Amino acid sequence: MQTSGTTDRPRTVVRSLASWEDSFDHLSRLTGVTSADRVLVPAPPTGSMFAFALAHTAHLGAEAVNLPQWSPRGAVAALRTCTVAHLTPAMLAGLAGRDLGRLRTVVCAGSALPAPVRERAHEAGLRVVDYYGSAELSFVAIRSGARLAPFPQVEVEVRDGVVWARSPWLCQGYAPGQSGPLRRDRDGWATVGDRGRLDDDGGLHVVGRDDTVTTGGVSVPCSDVEAVLRSIDGITDAVVVGTPHPGLGELVEAVVVAPAAFDLASAQSRATERLAPTHLPRRWHVWTDLPLTPVGKVDRPEVRRRLVAAREAGVLPS
Repeated sequence: MQTSGTTDRPRTVVRSLASWEDSFDHLSRLTGVTSADRVLVPAPPTGSMFAFALAHTAHLGAEAVNLPQWSPRGAVAALRTCTVAHLTPAMLAGLAGRDLGRLRTVVCAGSALPAPVRERAHEAGLRVVDYYGSAELSFVAIRSGARLAPFPQVEVEVRDGVVWARSPWLCQGYAPGQSGPLRRDRDGWATVGDRGRLDDDGGLHVVGRDDTVTTGGVSVPCSDVEAVLRSIDGITDAVVVGTPHPGLGELVEAVVVAPAAFDLASAQSRATERLAPTHLPRRWHVWTDLPLTPVGKVDRPEVRRRLVAAREAGVLPS
């Protein structure tokens, strides 16, 4: 099984069939998906999320509709008959305001689900079940009510801000000659380096893998800034990247998805209230959508490439 390759080249993850198959019934119970459903898998099974979705659907005996590539138009057409969809948060955001046909349940993973996207889905009458995991760890936590709770048969610890898991769902490692972020200890715990914390009720809050911008000697975690931007009214999604700067090394730039009537100045003022000066984006851009990888995650390197290319072409100020 390959990783999704959001920030690096995909790696081949080796796991047993049982480490997936034995978790199928848990997911069926937690999502309510049955053999009577028609399931949309909106991208090829080149990464673990959509490969698992197809395998789970086959296990149920349900019918799957697998799109050759992500397309909001193609997804809307499929949803005329599909009752369940496996989507990334960016995919779900891209369907806002569209006719969702017979869709009843969304199983969501791939990155943190922004609260505005979840709220709009609920307003549309959808049940959204989101979970946290990775190709290496498989399921770690799934949302139960208002919080991410450990998936069945999974133990979760946070050590020095890093999420560790122990369960029957862990992979065996990488293919010969390959390496990656997976680390293990002698007691059977494993991590891929995602940062997070546990609240007093045992709920897991995941802020993502380290992806930082070093600007003027200060390390700025992109995921922390993105979480603040997504909490601002009118912003439905956000991505933060670092672009080359002759004096600072890198410059913090933010791309936000917002409606045409969006008040950017007000959003910048809100961000100033909530972020340290060193973490404030120096440049802001409002786009109608964000580029996605083939497996539906926000393509951070492509966002960076577009900004740099536009600046080199004189479309954006230097």
